[in-house]
Order: sequence, then C-alpha cells, then structure tokens
Amino acid sequence: MRKRNVKPSADTREILLRLAARSFATQGYTATTMRSIADQAGIEAASIYYHFSSKEELVDVVMEHGADSIVQHINEHFGALPENANAEDRFRAAVVGQMSALIKFGDYALAHGRLLSQLPDQVRERQIKRRERHQRLWTTVFDDLREEGFLRDDIDIALSRIYVLGFINSVQTWFDPKKGSLEKIADQFISMFFEGAQPPGKPRRRGRKKELATAS
Repeated sequence: MRKRNVKPSADTREILLRLAARSFATQGYTATTMRSIADQAGIEAASIYYHFSSKEELVDVVMEHGADSIVQHINEHFGALPENANAEDRFRAAVVGQMSALIKFGDYALAHGRLLSQLPDQVRERQIKRRERHQRLWTTVFDDLREEGFLRDDIDIALSRIYVLGFINSVQTWFDPKKGSLEKIADQFISMFFEGAQPPGKPRRRGRKKELATAS
C-alpha cells in the first residue's frame, strides 16, 4: 500500500488513536512504536507527528480517553436511575456501567487497565491521579451502601472495592453474550456479594479455620 503524507484532521487523529489503543493494549508501551502505528494507518511515519508530538503524548491521550470513557459511562447509568433510587440501585448501576464500558471501549479500556507500570514517570503520575478519581467514585458508592444499611460495619470498604473491581475488570477475558447479558451476570454477582454463595439456612462454621489449623 502506498503511504501518504496527510494534513491534520479529526478523522485521521481518531484512526491513529484507535490503532494506538490496540497496539498499546496488546503489545505494551515499549514494543509499540510511532512508526508501526503510522504503518497500520497507511501514512508516512512523519505524518503522525502532525497529531501527536511524541509517543508519551499519544499514550497519555489513549489512557485519558480510556479513563474518562469509563467514568462517563458509569455516570450515564447513574443519570438513568429514578429519583428514588437507593444505594443498592446505584451500586448495580456502577457495576453494569463499568462492565459495559469495558466491553464498549475495548482496546482503550484494556490499555487503561494494563499499562500503568509501563508508563513514563510523568504519564504514570497523571494516570494515578485519574485512577484516584475513579476510586473516589467507587468509595462513595460503598460509603452510601453502608450509610443506608446495605453493608455491615465490619466490612472493609477498600477491600470490598478491590474485590468488586477485580471481578468487573476481568470481564473482557470471559464475557460471552451468547451465555447471558451483562445485566443478568451483574445481578448474579451482586446477589453473591450481598447474600453469599452458601445455600439458605446452612450455618456458617466460623471456627473452621481454627479447626483446620489444629488438625494440621
């Protein structure tokens, strides 16, 4: 394919961002080069610098787009709730919102989730601040659950957030729409989160760990 020099345009910039997101997500930061992205776009290597001054700027924009898309998608699900929605309704909206964002925004979301440790220092610092905003959103969700009586006082909120986000953030590796919708999967996960996985009426053996340690 003959490569071409291109003038800056919104369409070309969007194409380059999509290609960069996929490359960063699948190959990592170091292995991705500006030349390889330009080659995929069918343009001269120099032309990519009309849009992004460096690979650092390019990955920063990709990461920002991924982070902002996830937060915006969650907020859209919040906005769709009725006025009388309670903390459990908002929790479900956050779970479904983030799961669907990870599916919808694909490579951007994968890059956002996987690249943090690989980034140059300045980019990593900005990304950490963006993640703190995302964590604050989820901390508010859990604080509301506790305040409205949906979460026990002895449950650690930070640990709960890690547990829930660990499940959500793996969705791209296992979700198959043929086996059920995101909403149904979210409902089952939320049921397990609030009610546990044991059958109703089965007593919990709180001293089980101590018994096993004694037996060993």
